[in-house]
Amino acid sequence: MEATTRFMVGCWGVGIAFWIVAAFSVKRTRVRQPLPQQMVCFVLTATAALLLNGSARLMNWNRAVLPHTAGTGILGDLLVFTGLFIAIWARITLGGNWSAGVTLKENHELMQRGPYRAVRHPIYSGLLLMILGTAILVGQAGSFLVLALCACGLWLKLRREETLLTKHLPGYAEYMRRTRALIPFVM
Repeated sequence: MEATTRFMVGCWGVGIAFWIVAAFSVKRTRVRQPLPQQMVCFVLTATAALLLNGSARLMNWNRAVLPHTAGTGILGDLLVFTGLFIAIWARITLGGNWSAGVTLKENHELMQRGPYRAVRHPIYSGLLLMILGTAILVGQAGSFLVLALCACGLWLKLRREETLLTKHLPGYAEYMRRTRALIPFVM
């Protein structure tokens, strides 16, 4: 396994381990997203995971679209590491308000510090950067399809979160007006 691949896998391992440990320190849920809406995000995520797991070979999406060069290796690693840093920073900042699903927690707080000053959903921004970096490192068409599927799934999820938070958190609508969703100054 080459060094860039080991680094990328290590970053994903750190991220997953951190998420598992951090999941034990969340507040109790007050309002939860309906199950049918949860299933849409689950199906998109499961499809992306299957593609990452090698199913892309069956559909001829394993065609190389980026060469394996030192430049793509460095860029991919940099994006994966930057995404990991942003996602963990955001998760630490969010603290007990975090949830894997679209929920409202007891005593839910509107975060506007740390990475939440720049974007409303920095965890998703970080994850998308990690997936983009991974796609660049893999360099295959299927990896960019995974990126597109994950981006669609996260966009659907963030829209549902924003509907819930606007309804229940005072000041969230104003926060939405002045802060971009995923990319500072852009989107």
